[in-house]
Amino acid sequence: MTGAYEVILGPAAMRMILSLPDPKELAESLSTELVDGPNAGKEVRFDGNAQVCMGPAAPAGVIYTATPLSFDGYTALCRPMTRTELRRLESEQGRRVADRGFYVLDILPAESAFIRRPRPL
Repeated sequence: MTGAYEVILGPAAMRMILSLPDPKELAESLSTELVDGPNAGKEVRFDGNAQVCMGPAAPAGVIYTATPLSFDGYTALCRPMTRTELRRLESEQGRRVADRGFYVLDILPAESAFIRRPRPL
């Protein structure tokens, strides 16, 4: 398997990318840093109940990851895509897809840790 993977953006992540004057660098970070990126050691894993998952044993169910990106302090909130989702993507795209993929729910700017403000529409 190569290091390539699919990236699917949820509505909130898409809004964040579209709000940037030049989203190219953020898109590049998403396409290369969700697996073993430069900040992989700083990822936080949590389950659907927002309970932080620590240690090597992964609990049952979907695990989400908050991955700090190298572009301007953004953090990607994502989860791995299932095999079913990858097969569906392959069918929808009419092409072979990578063996793995990530659904990016949201992309948070660094300042979101300090302030709350309305997100761009």
